[in-house]
Amino acid sequence: MNATKLLQYLSTRLRGPRLDGALAVLALVLAILPARALAPWTGDVARIVAVPIVPIMHLGMALRERIRPPREVFDPRAPEVIELEMAAERYRTLFEQSRLKTEALERDLAAVKAVRARAGSGGVQLETAAVIGIDPTRREGLVRISLGARHGVHRDAAVILRGDIFGGVVANDPAEFVSLVRPSVRCSLGVRIYPDEGVDADRAPAVFPGTVLKPADGGVWLGDLASDAEVREGQVVRLADDRYGNVSKGMRVGRVRRVLPNDQVPLARVVEVEPLAHLVDEATVVVAIDPPEGTP
Repeated sequence: MNATKLLQYLSTRLRGPRLDGALAVLALVLAILPARALAPWTGDVARIVAVPIVPIMHLGMALRERIRPPREVFDPRAPEVIELEMAAERYRTLFEQSRLKTEALERDLAAVKAVRARAGSGGVQLETAAVIGIDPTRREGLVRISLGARHGVHRDAAVILRGDIFGGVVANDPAEFVSLVRPSVRCSLGVRIYPDEGVDADRAPAVFPGTVLKPADGGVWLGDLASDAEVREGQVVRLADDRYGNVSKGMRVGRVRRVLPNDQVPLARVVEVEPLAHLVDEATVVVAIDPPEGTP
């Protein structure tokens, strides 16, 4: 039987389900044959199959190079390439500056809203200021802010950090556009000590232990306590001093670090308080400017 008759026989016999079965058997045989049995003729078959595909592949490569030329055709030192890279870097820098400025404005707005929501803020002018440095004379640790008499700032105006932390007071008569602020840690403060988990709003402040904090070495305050006062580490200390305006009254000042025995008065104790924030570490603050006397 020659090859022609064999092909005719197969074409007449292998139809429909028989063809499907024959192809399945052929695939199974090819799958279980060892690789060395398939290697001699698979390469030739691959070359035959690739003949009609190669022109299509070459056409696709030519179109790709036409639409998107290779990187090598560009000179990275060409003036136009350098100009484009510099422009992209400038716009990237401007975008980052705008993003940072937007975040800073959002923080300032949130701080002003937090102060405005407090009781006693009615009629009080709130202004944001940047912390621009420390007093060149380095006296009393004063900090310089970017608000002055031109903006209505006056001596003893309260300076507020993060919306609810008493940061200090304007130390003297301000200049036209700048003021010097005495940090709260350098001030004597009348305070009350509250539980760290919060309190019932209906309870009067007078039911909580009170003391007068005085600045001490190490950036902390010390205050005397009665021996029966229930005070422990971690409690929140809030301002109860009328000298710094109604808007700052009740603001957080610090946190109890330690409760120590009083060597001079056996029936009393000493509370050590650390500040919650340092004025010199802040970028912006809120200044609460009380209205002039006689203003309704």
